[in-house]
Amino acid sequence: MLNRLALLRPAVAAVALAMAVAACTNAPVTGRRQLILLPESQAEQMGVEAYRKIKTEKGVSNDPRYTGPVNEIGRRIAEVSGQPGLPWEFTVFQDDEPNAFALPGGKVGVNTGLFKVARTDAQLAAVMAHEVGHAIAKHSAERVSRQALVQFGQQALGAQFPAMTDLFAQAATLGLILPFTRDQEAEADQIGLMLMARAGYDPRAAVELWRNFEAAGGSRPPEFLSTHPSPGSRIKNLQAQMPKALAEYERSRYR
Repeated sequence: MLNRLALLRPAVAAVALAMAVAACTNAPVTGRRQLILLPESQAEQMGVEAYRKIKTEKGVSNDPRYTGPVNEIGRRIAEVSGQPGLPWEFTVFQDDEPNAFALPGGKVGVNTGLFKVARTDAQLAAVMAHEVGHAIAKHSAERVSRQALVQFGQQALGAQFPAMTDLFAQAATLGLILPFTRDQEAEADQIGLMLMARAGYDPRAAVELWRNFEAAGGSRPPEFLSTHPSPGSRIKNLQAQMPKALAEYERSRYR
């Protein structure tokens, strides 16, 4: 097993080097260098089509208890996002799972179940700003680009060592894909924290939100096997960014 893993390292390193060399954009707020191979217009079109399909398949809620705050919070966060010209759309879906999502092109969905955990407008703003963070950082397109390079590396290795293809796939998932998606989630937390503060929502509510999620419990895989950081890790990272976020909050024109 050790010898086979040693053979994998050059391939994994080659993929990582290709990503570093090809990086061509910077994420907002964090300034992280990004690899994005997918044209923005194509990513946005994919987002629009996926959003339309989700609307058809899932029930859309028109309950003003949900749509009112979602639309108002979305409007304010979009205004301070640095990309107010995107065709932003905020939709409430009739779904008991406490979740939200973002798609390229400014499409954001919020489940009714989220209101069980996000109990104030500021806590809801923490989730929505996080999703807007994903959108403006083009995380979907970046994820597709990275997966394409990983698949290329897997195919190249498979041509030389066919019996090791599955092992490389496992190593790539644990060593590249899952850590990267967790990094994107942490970055969206950081971007979202600044956006909610600029939009006039107390950033300390983001910590309260994740404490609510932590208290809600539920089964979670170990962090190294998950696409998301644990609530404890998120709270720690948010608290580290809090002084800067509070300064943004004090300067917000919405206060």
